[in-house]
Amino acid sequence: MKLIINCDDFGVSKETNDIIIKCLKFKKATSSSILSNGNFFLDGIKKIKKDIKNNYFGVHLNLTEGKALTKSKRLTNKKNIFNHGPEYFFFLQFTKKFKKLENDIYLEFKSQILRVKKNGIKISHLDSHQHIHHIPFICKIVKKLGSEFKIKKIRHVKEKFILKIFFKNFLYKIFTLNYLKYFLIKIYEEKLVYFKSTNYFYGILNSGKINTDEFFNYLDNIGKNKTIELCIHPSKKFKKNTFKKFYNSDNREYEKNLLFSDEFKKGLAKRKIKLINFNSL
Repeated sequence: MKLIINCDDFGVSKETNDIIIKCLKFKKATSSSILSNGNFFLDGIKKIKKDIKNNYFGVHLNLTEGKALTKSKRLTNKKNIFNHGPEYFFFLQFTKKFKKLENDIYLEFKSQILRVKKNGIKISHLDSHQHIHHIPFICKIVKKLGSEFKIKKIRHVKEKFILKIFFKNFLYKIFTLNYLKYFLIKIYEEKLVYFKSTNYFYGILNSGKINTDEFFNYLDNIGKNKTIELCIHPSKKFKKNTFKKFYNSDNREYEKNLLFSDEFKKGLAKRKIKLINFNSL
């Protein structure tokens, strides 16, 4: 079994950047995704160039939080801040209105990719903030850009249903809307054609608070010759941020501690799991 441990939201804060760099440096994670519209994008770029091989990084395409890199009245408010949540785009797929947004989304995503490339980062893969690239009309745009920039790897959010762990931490998964996200993505899971990716994914139902027991139970129900991506959000609490409280909760510290724990290390060793990144697919 091969595992990618991908840290999302690189660029959202100085503290998040520091922790992700630490995770990569000490081989507790193997990959990360850059929010190129993040307030601390340039801080992150400086730290990559100082401490880390830059081919560990993908672009975390974003339409739902923070300030846009382009101007679009359809996607942002008067201050050029994204003003739609992921559910808006998921449900927009069922209407014809999404056609009016396609060019704006293409230009915004292209700007986000170009900002990463122009800062000297070799892009290993594409994924998206809150998994919006799984929406068919957005997926077509992402595939077009992947072809345009010759980016051949992408996140496939294919989280296997396992009854044994599905209802664990039920209240957390309800109040964080993780069950809703899971079913919305499931609708499109098999209908989309991706570039090369992992066989499975873990990090929707437990998004925001990855649990060691549930994660290893999940791995034990996956075939030994499969590849899996663990999506995780390690950080520590910080003072200033224009994004949501999600990025500044105690759970970020919890997930960082999980990656550095002996329990997690032993669990991987016991199962003889090989850690890889997207370049190894």
